[in-house]
Amino acid sequence: MAKKKKKTQLSSEGKTELAKAIAEKSQNFAKTYANVENQIARFFRWLSGWLDKLLFNQKHGKLVALVLAMFFYIAMSGGQALLETDKINKDLGDNFHVEARTSSQLFEVSGLPENVQVSAVGDISDIKNLKQQQNIKVIADLTGLTEGTHNVTLEVENAPNRVEIKLNPSTAVVTIKKTSIRRFSPGYDFVNKSSMDNTYDLSEQVLEKGEVFVRASKDTLDKIAYVKALIVVDKDTTEDFEQTAKIFAYDANGDKIENVNIMPSTVKASVKVTKPSKDVKIELVPTGIVPNDKAIESYTLDHDTVTLFGKQEILDMIDSLPITIPASTLTSNREINMPVPLMNGVSKTSFSVVNINIKLADAKEKTVKDVPITVKNGIDGLTYKVVADDTSNATSEVTVKGAQKVIDEIGKDDISIYVDVSKIEQEGTYKDISLTVEGKNKLATYELKHATVTVQVSGTANK
Repeated sequence: MAKKKKKTQLSSEGKTELAKAIAEKSQNFAKTYANVENQIARFFRWLSGWLDKLLFNQKHGKLVALVLAMFFYIAMSGGQALLETDKINKDLGDNFHVEARTSSQLFEVSGLPENVQVSAVGDISDIKNLKQQQNIKVIADLTGLTEGTHNVTLEVENAPNRVEIKLNPSTAVVTIKKTSIRRFSPGYDFVNKSSMDNTYDLSEQVLEKGEVFVRASKDTLDKIAYVKALIVVDKDTTEDFEQTAKIFAYDANGDKIENVNIMPSTVKASVKVTKPSKDVKIELVPTGIVPNDKAIESYTLDHDTVTLFGKQEILDMIDSLPITIPASTLTSNREINMPVPLMNGVSKTSFSVVNINIKLADAKEKTVKDVPITVKNGIDGLTYKVVADDTSNATSEVTVKGAQKVIDEIGKDDISIYVDVSKIEQEGTYKDISLTVEGKNKLATYELKHATVTVQVSGTANK
């Protein structure tokens, strides 16, 4: 077992010595504390006496008052500045619409800005709440005003009391006029039509209303050239549809007229969507002369016909699609690829490139006699007589050149000769008027024996 330590016991004399040591230290601490307390008391008595002399001395009183005043002013100004640093000036945007309030719809108002810029001054938290609400209204209160020109102060509604709202502009010079009503028959126009698939067309548009009423001042009504409904389409418009279209008024320059009240302001539009197309034959048209006394005997295409897309009235006037090739580049039988052209009014073709296989042969020629000369573009009231070859016969000879197989099939009925008289507007005899010759078969060339004729004109043009 571990031995227990023996506790050391102080003797009675030791205890007495320890008690004396503790008592001496306590007395020393008390003396030190009393000394410090006396020093602090002496300092405050000195400071009090100095302040009494300074504050209650008439000699220094004014200076003390000035110093205290400056101290309080700086303190208050600094506090106000601290308060003001919590405020911010925030621009809320320039798209706030100005709403005009009038006592009657019988007046037309002009001169009001469409939108104004709004800024707000206030605490950060108030501005943040204001931006979240976005319920501010800018009002031009015109109630009680009559015809004439007025300077109006714009007002703000629904703004918090602790936020200061500033408008730019804050005033407007407005003109008030009495209105009247006039009838118009609305037309229509399509918006965003270019985004549609160009193989589709819009036709047979029907508007539910045949007339609308427009209320405005007489000056404004006189500026209206037409009203029309705007029908909106997009890239997905491929089927017949109905739509409620907004109606607008326009001047002679096509500019939209504001400050008008159109009744009704919308109209129901029914639109048919079609996909007009037509299959036509592809026709090869050489330009120039095939070199080395050669001519095109025949050709084959990988596509004999092509499908054209466009407006129906345009397609109805097209019977074939000509593709021109430079004949001077043809020195032997060859195969070429040619782009399919877009004719005027045609929006799309079923394919864009055609492959042409061309066969050449020796060039031959023959003469076709007594081909009649016709008159084109004559003016009403005038009579035209063509004199050719110094005789009264209105005919001419034509030299046809091409491959033997081609020219053998060309007769008089396949050639046309005409004179354009569109510039002859009065009677008389006109010499050396140019002739034009054309043939149905484009693989041959056609030359006239005489390139000009004399035209005798009688009568009076109808103007």
